[in-house]
Amino acid sequence: MSIVVLDPGHGGRDPGAVNGARLEKNDNLRLGLALQTRLQAQGQQVIITRSTDVFVPLLERSTLSNNSSADIFVSLHRNAFTNAAANGVETWVQTGAPAGNVTNARNVQNEIVGVGVQSDRGARSGNYSVLRNTRAPAMMVELGFITNARDNQLFDLRFDAYADAIVRGILLSLGQSPGPPAGDTVASIQRALNRRYNAGLAVDGRDGPATRRGLVIGLQLELNCAFGRDIQVDGVFSAATRAAITRGLRRGDRGNWVYILQASLHVNGFFPGPLDGSFDPAADAAVRNFQRARGLVADGIAGPATFTALLGPVAA
Repeated sequence: MSIVVLDPGHGGRDPGAVNGARLEKNDNLRLGLALQTRLQAQGQQVIITRSTDVFVPLLERSTLSNNSSADIFVSLHRNAFTNAAANGVETWVQTGAPAGNVTNARNVQNEIVGVGVQSDRGARSGNYSVLRNTRAPAMMVELGFITNARDNQLFDLRFDAYADAIVRGILLSLGQSPGPPAGDTVASIQRALNRRYNAGLAVDGRDGPATRRGLVIGLQLELNCAFGRDIQVDGVFSAATRAAITRGLRRGDRGNWVYILQASLHVNGFFPGPLDGSFDPAADAAVRNFQRARGLVADGIAGPATFTALLGPVAA
């Protein structure tokens, strides 16, 4: 386990860059909280310089990292320019930083670029307080220009994929490899599927085809029970399975079918938990984030299209 300090830039009375009602501080915080959840699920100790909309002086951010003996420090920002055509992603290190810091920045930059960006502005060096005053290997990610419409669209559409990419880059920089999402949780999903639906899964904590087959078995049994269907329970997401989803799950719903939804979101990397069968605000946000990432209408209703994206493709 390593100590990772995440630093969502700006906050409180300091909005950062502004584009109409869109404030950089909000995008930075949203990204920081998403990274915190993902890194903790990977077994890392995470310290975040702010978890709410508060102002934290620059030097305090570095001091927090220094006092924690952090292994890596990642400051999160959105870029801005007077010319709205300026676009792209870049990752900064302090001028004169050790070669290892540059390698770390390139790791994160390359992972983000791999998701898809307007332009790759590369790993750069400059003189910034949070980089200059932090003892741990430090970088500053500028995840697109808040003053560019397409960069904002990509930030929203690929938010989860970008968060996953940054986590991969951080872990690579720490000499680690990302494991399956929260292995203990996957194992608990496997046990629940075996207990509730006799899915016959090996309880190994690994997400894979067998676990997803178990989720489809659970879905098919729940659909048969809830709607009097007669779907063949074979773990194959068939056209008949999709057609049986005549009512989408939505906020306020509860029960085993919601558990199947939560578990499906989890193995797709979109819901850290708890898996409690309650379609609460956290589950609603996870559904909408997943829908955006898959190019679906982000209405928070888990209907046929959402379940197909989670557990499909549809088999004839």
